[in-house]
Amino acid sequence: MTLDANMTRRAFVATATSVAAGMGLALSGCSSEATSAPSSEEAGNRVESAAGGVASDSAPASSAQETGVDGVVTEVVERDAMGSPDACDVRVGLIMGPPSMGLTQLITAADAGVTTNHFTFEFNDVDYVGLSAKFNQGDYDIVTLPSNIGPILYNNQELKNRYQVIAVNNLGVLYCLTTDPSIASLADLAGRRVYSYGEGGTPEYTIEALLKKDGLDGQFNLEFKSTPFEILNLLQQEENCVAILPQPFVSLSKLMVDPLYVPIDITDEWNAAFSDTGSQAVTTTTIVNRAFAEGHEQAVLEYLQLNCSSVAWSLDNMEDAAALQEELGTFMNNDVALDAMPHISMVCLTGEAMKRALSGFLEELYAANPDSIGGAVPEADFYYMPPLGSIDDDSVGADRAHS
Repeated sequence: MTLDANMTRRAFVATATSVAAGMGLALSGCSSEATSAPSSEEAGNRVESAAGGVASDSAPASSAQETGVDGVVTEVVERDAMGSPDACDVRVGLIMGPPSMGLTQLITAADAGVTTNHFTFEFNDVDYVGLSAKFNQGDYDIVTLPSNIGPILYNNQELKNRYQVIAVNNLGVLYCLTTDPSIASLADLAGRRVYSYGEGGTPEYTIEALLKKDGLDGQFNLEFKSTPFEILNLLQQEENCVAILPQPFVSLSKLMVDPLYVPIDITDEWNAAFSDTGSQAVTTTTIVNRAFAEGHEQAVLEYLQLNCSSVAWSLDNMEDAAALQEELGTFMNNDVALDAMPHISMVCLTGEAMKRALSGFLEELYAANPDSIGGAVPEADFYYMPPLGSIDDDSVGADRAHS
């Protein structure tokens, strides 16, 4: 059975479920027992306490030093939150998949009405180009986007709004998968056609920077398709097909293609290639309209606090988190989400931890192709720095990502 690239999410879920049953496949890592998803009230109770203490107390601004998880000491400023202290409406645009899969508790709490501000969420499937356009039109206050798109928005002086990055959501999520058992390394792809998804986004430029660093640029033909589902069809139909895809579509491919091999972890390849600089691969980020942040910083701080709390809960309760994906729209299949969740490098990096991770990655993308981030490495004002003490932990999940 092949997949229609234009099928609806509901039809796709039914297709994937029936194919899994027909093939008798069991996803590795799935529980044999049904997980008990938390109720809206339970989820709200878990994160309601995190919503408190977001607005800063009235106090004069003062400098302080803060030591990050890597031992780097930075200067931070204690200050009041900018803008109105009053609760407000916050419109959030999300892309389905890795950047949303850790947000189930945040979304559930907002739906239950236990947050201080009124958060509404709208999913744009995997279309980050369309989401970026709507963001610039003013449809959203906060969005999740591939890590190179925020810098492109920041560098484009013709856009109507200004933008800042407020969090890193996922580190590396790319893998090479194939029906050819002879593939074992990137060098084995020489002369081959390799399908991928994410042209103009993080996947394309991550691969480009990695190949240049390894001296492999131009060694194989990278052909981009408009959706991951087109590539799944090709993996089913073409002999010895090779692709580079992000999770959770790797886990989905395991359900649809047999035999399938996953011989190359692109993040491991990145870490090895850039060991001299320590640069990390960063896949997705959260971006805010800067005018909104300046007018309603308390709402941005609540969002970040709940985001980090939700990611921490998801990392500790993957079965329960996976069981919420279909219901909330964060991904289309709970079983696939459970299989993929340990491999999506889910994090919530804010403040200096976010800046260190993302700035190093963007510098490598710029060195390989300046156009990949809009022609310039962003200045310091691209990185949103919250008031001292307003976020409990600036590096949730960093120690467990891609482990």
